[in-house]
Order: sequence, then C-alpha cells, then structure tokens
Amino acid sequence: MIDLIKKTMYAGIGVGVVTKDKVLESLDELVEKGKLTREEAAAMSDKIVEDGQEETEKAKVEASKLFCEMLNRANVVTKDQYEALAARVTALEGRLHKEFPNGE
Repeated sequence: MIDLIKKTMYAGIGVGVVTKDKVLESLDELVEKGKLTREEAAAMSDKIVEDGQEETEKAKVEASKLFCEMLNRANVVTKDQYEALAARVTALEGRLHKEFPNGE
C-alpha cells in the first residue's frame, strides 16, 4: 500500500519535471520568435515554478489527509494512538500493583 503511494508521488514529481522542461522550451520559442523578452520569459518561468510549488504543497496536504482517512477506515492504529494506549496500560498496571502488591 505504501509502495503504491510512493510510486504515485514519484510519478507526479516526474510529470512536474517534464512539464517544467516543456514550459521552458515553449518560453524559449516565444523569445526566439520575438513575442517575449528574456526578462518576461524569466518572470513567467519563475511564476510558473512558484505556482507549481504551491500546487505541490496543496497536493501533499490532500494526499496526507486521504492517507489518514484510509488508515482510519482500515482501523489501523497510529503511533500516537498506540503510545497513548501503552501509557494508559502502564498507569493501570501501576495502580493494580499498588492495590494488590503480591498478585501478578
């Protein structure tokens, strides 16, 4: 399951790299044709990269939410839930041993 999620994320990263290369090619073509200046192309490139990074962060947050929902639906215990339960058991065992010192 985790491998599938990793592969999906890596595929998304790969698409992002290919897209960036295509955008740069397109901007270079527009500069060569005289439709954009180098400065305009650089500004557009920066804006596209910035927007892409924002979208990537949004996608990461959404993927994390989805993954947590899937874990909850599958009744998988998280590390935090496990540690909280272990702490409760330890506290209860301590109380039990105080009340019944010879019993194990």
